[in-house]
Amino acid sequence: MNGFLLVNKPPGITSFDVVKKIREITKIDKVGHMGTLDPRACGLIIIGLGKYVRLEEYILNFTKTYIVEIHFGISSDTYDRDAYSFKYQNRKNQDISPQKIEEILKSLLGEIEQEPPIYSALHINGKRAYELAREGKNLKLPKRKVKIFKAELLDCKKNKFPIALIEFKVSAGTYIRSLVKDIGEKLGCYAITSFLLRTEIGHISINDSIPFNKLYKHWKKNLISPVKILNFPLIKVDTLKEKRILNGNDVLLPTYENNEIFVSVVNSKDKFIAVGKIKGNVLKPEKVFSIE
Repeated sequence: MNGFLLVNKPPGITSFDVVKKIREITKIDKVGHMGTLDPRACGLIIIGLGKYVRLEEYILNFTKTYIVEIHFGISSDTYDRDAYSFKYQNRKNQDISPQKIEEILKSLLGEIEQEPPIYSALHINGKRAYELAREGKNLKLPKRKVKIFKAELLDCKKNKFPIALIEFKVSAGTYIRSLVKDIGEKLGCYAITSFLLRTEIGHISINDSIPFNKLYKHWKKNLISPVKILNFPLIKVDTLKEKRILNGNDVLLPTYENNEIFVSVVNSKDKFIAVGKIKGNVLKPEKVFSIE
């Protein structure tokens, strides 16, 4: 069986725990998540089943939307509450205001450089960064360019350790924990992520997901087609073109207005058969899927 599941991951389990559970429930060997969430984070995760795991590279590039709770005046080695050591700071916290936070958020919009947290799943010489960090290795991860499309302050509470609730829409590869740490530094104080919820992946909303604890009973009726997940323009081909595409061959199309774009290809019976790329009036198949 092939398809996608949208799962609402609870805090306290890893993305791989979700994959493992779905393998157990569905008895399908090929299962993979399309973008990890930290164990403490919760929210939307896309799971590919069967042959559609091969579509991961397209889905990983989708934008992500999060709601994050920030605690100011607290610092940790992991940049969140799931930490090995904490530091606390009282004096500078009192100057934090919604206006100052909003100024910082405006300055973050657009392309920025970001240093990933050392407690992350990035690979370094064949090992995960968090494994090296736990071994006490002194790590300095290279900065990367990311884009911040939205940074909106939803709420702010002033107390001994002020709390802010912020919604971010960001490019793939953005670390919210690092973003939160940077916000604190720009305000002249400590800051950690105390809660993180992923609400959207590209055009897909958490409102369409299944709670993790409901998977056993509801997974079959909630399978989603790759056409809906990818949300690429749809190209329908006849039987002759279908055969050529399934053999990995290019096909000619009427002139297409949009050039150099990915498309989902379906056959005359509306069955998904490929992801292709349009170049001029030529459709080049990139990933081909046999019909079940």
